[in-house]
Amino acid sequence: MSDQKILFMLIGPKGSGKTHIGTLVHQNTDIVFLRVEPIWLSLKPDEDGWKKVEAVIDTLFRKHDKVMIESLGIGEGFGNFHVSLAEKYSFKLIRVFADLETCFTRVRKRNTADHIPVSDDKLKEYNKNASAVTYPWDLEINNNDLTPDEDILDAIQSINFSE
Repeated sequence: MSDQKILFMLIGPKGSGKTHIGTLVHQNTDIVFLRVEPIWLSLKPDEDGWKKVEAVIDTLFRKHDKVMIESLGIGEGFGNFHVSLAEKYSFKLIRVFADLETCFTRVRKRNTADHIPVSDDKLKEYNKNASAVTYPWDLEINNNDLTPDEDILDAIQSINFSE
């Protein structure tokens, strides 16, 4: 077992398929997937969501070497969140993308119980911003036509074992 802790971060617009990919990876690999939206939904007034998510990630890394999270990769506090995690863990940044209209349609059709509710205007604004972020991607998944599960798993495994 490796001493290296690797954080896989799925970054992309709402509706691009990050939760599906994370769940799929969790069910079929040794990578643990943490859905972060339920953490944000559970916040108390004045509680820092970024710090709370980071604390849960730290707890998961006590028992696991590989953790995957999902994010838009934008927003107040994301930069500090990313820097703080990068000081502790190796990173694999995965861009998940799809046409913004496709993402919009997916969000409007899904069960909203485990997702942060947003207006149509905010959703479009968030997704426009999330689709424009650039990082040194380790992997990019075009999920416009719902990439086959086997292809997603193969792609994740290819970066899972790369240095």
